[in-house]
Amino acid sequence: MVQNRRADPAFPTPRPRLFYPEASPSAPFPLRVIDIDWDRLIAKRPAVLATVDAMPSYLLKPEVLALLAADKHPTYRLILDLMWTTGARVSEVLALPPASFLDDGYDFGVILKTLKQRPGRPSRAALARSAKRYLPIREPALIDRIQSYLYVGKLRKTQRLFPMARQTVNRHIHTLVAGQGGAPFTVSAHTFRHSFAIHLLLHGRPLKVVSQLLGHRSVASTEIYTRVLTVDGGHFLDGVDFH
Repeated sequence: MVQNRRADPAFPTPRPRLFYPEASPSAPFPLRVIDIDWDRLIAKRPAVLATVDAMPSYLLKPEVLALLAADKHPTYRLILDLMWTTGARVSEVLALPPASFLDDGYDFGVILKTLKQRPGRPSRAALARSAKRYLPIREPALIDRIQSYLYVGKLRKTQRLFPMARQTVNRHIHTLVAGQGGAPFTVSAHTFRHSFAIHLLLHGRPLKVVSQLLGHRSVASTEIYTRVLTVDGGHFLDGVDFH
């Protein structure tokens, strides 16, 4: 006779793996910490700009943070933050409506319409035919400021957040930079895009991924930024004596 054995409460019945999979061991990305000597990179920048053809001017993290901290205007500060943390063109940021920001409960991010920088604001036809790309936004403080801006503005889902021209943004940046003592080169809205790309490469992010985040059609357009990584090559001569 077969007896039905009651489940021992001390040993609960295993749950089906399909609906209750075992948790995978966590391994946060990146797996290594990048230690960057910002002062050294700032000192090396004139050599990069002087020797690399078509190398765009760029800022490094301490310089960007100093400008952001000095900008007390909430609208312009948010525009600069979005360009710095997403690599968006100023035209792409100025075209953003509230509906472009997504929160799926796991991640917060923005969908950008890939727009080439042209004079004036993008036309409706240009917006309609533009490819789209998704950029995650990871910093809680920035996410909170974006959500607060959207809430206070009470804008329609398709209404532009920043109804201004890119020339207006550039004038604000020039005034901001001048208030901080100036810069050795012209800083514009596009400088933040270049700075974003170089910042990711300095942290070891793959060139292909950086290219996709920038909305480049080809990785070849992104390769120029890698020259920042190779100009500091003095260590190749370490141990080589000439006298």
